[in-house]
Amino acid sequence: MHAQLALAATLVAGIAPMAFGGAAAVAAPVTVRTGTTAEPGTVVQEGGRLTVPAGRGPVTTRLTVTLPPGTTGPLRSARITFQAAGDTESRPSEQFTSTCSVNGGAAASCAWFSPDPETVDGTWLVLDLPAAEVPAGTSTVTYDITVAVTEGMEWLSRLSGTVELHDATGPVARGNMALDIVPGTIEAWHRSSLHARDRDGVLWQYDATGRADAPFAKRKRVGGGWNVYTAITKLDRTTAERNEGALVARDRNGVLWYYPGNRRPDAPFKPRERVGGGWNVYASIVGLSGGDLVARDRTGVLWFYEGRGPGVTGAYAFHPRVRVGGGWNAYSAIASFGEGLVAHTAAGRQFRYEKSDDRGPSAPFKPRREVGGGWNRYTALTGMGLVLEDPSLAARTADGKLVVYGVDRWKGNSDPYRPRPVGGGWNIYDTLV
Repeated sequence: MHAQLALAATLVAGIAPMAFGGAAAVAAPVTVRTGTTAEPGTVVQEGGRLTVPAGRGPVTTRLTVTLPPGTTGPLRSARITFQAAGDTESRPSEQFTSTCSVNGGAAASCAWFSPDPETVDGTWLVLDLPAAEVPAGTSTVTYDITVAVTEGMEWLSRLSGTVELHDATGPVARGNMALDIVPGTIEAWHRSSLHARDRDGVLWQYDATGRADAPFAKRKRVGGGWNVYTAITKLDRTTAERNEGALVARDRNGVLWYYPGNRRPDAPFKPRERVGGGWNVYASIVGLSGGDLVARDRTGVLWFYEGRGPGVTGAYAFHPRVRVGGGWNAYSAIASFGEGLVAHTAAGRQFRYEKSDDRGPSAPFKPRREVGGGWNRYTALTGMGLVLEDPSLAARTADGKLVVYGVDRWKGNSDPYRPRPVGGGWNIYDTLV
């Protein structure tokens, strides 16, 4: 797995490595331009390892090169190399961009590339630095390097590379550069929000922060009176900043109401609009991404409603329902997740229903795939958009603790993956949406 890649520094031409942040390992002496034999110079990364948020760069690190006495003239090449000790199928260089500045000069683009690790000494990832002149009267050269990594590349985790600089006579300095690739903070307009109704009927909004240590901001009051509804679901994700997305809610008389997003932080939803009656025939209603929903009737038949947006009167409307199939009363809980569903049985076995590829309203999902067991420990599930990963699934345990599942993009599927704890006290709510 990519997340288990063990990345280590590599050297060219059999040169021994140097431990980052510690003393140099024993290395063969090098010949400098004076013709004498001397130990190689050093390369120090100022401030230690550089933290690079994936998708939210660039950030800057500085390498200070101290050359051995007698080294003059230009440094003809400088290179940072990384070696993969395990899986080498990934070629990540296209996901990196950098600029480099030498001795405080103008910054210019510098290139990352991925040679074939089976033919080039196992080298997996390379950054070429520009040539540099050694300033007169000094033995120090500095490189200011910006690094940006595209979103989703946090699986690279900790990278440690070897820096080597050459002049006309050969290598003259060696050291290390280290990067920690971490999840980036998602911009507010793209982050999702979670809604929760307390037992007094007040609806609250929790906006995702994009931070792993505190996934949700302090709750905001949406309004009271929401206990008139027996079912609430989102037709699409709601967002933390622009308050896009929408809710539908069914009252005790079976009337379905539509709450469009308002794009106002102080009032996230516009006044409700009537969709229609007769929705009491359904035991559960689950909104999907894109404005569609599915509804399970009391005999276990699942029906698909394709959204068609505002109708002639301006209210939200659906196309006539289409039968998906029976047997859905085998599930004690059904929740949206991504563009599809997850559903678990009373015994805790969860199944994943991916959105199908253009198979029509009567077959909106691919055949189910079992995710695993133990899901009956949760008393509430609701799908969300971006919290830390896309998509996300919020789950509450019987003792009121909330966890958020993301997806493992590198497994090749979109099953719920790696629950992250949010905190306790969520039993004050009777509905999460």
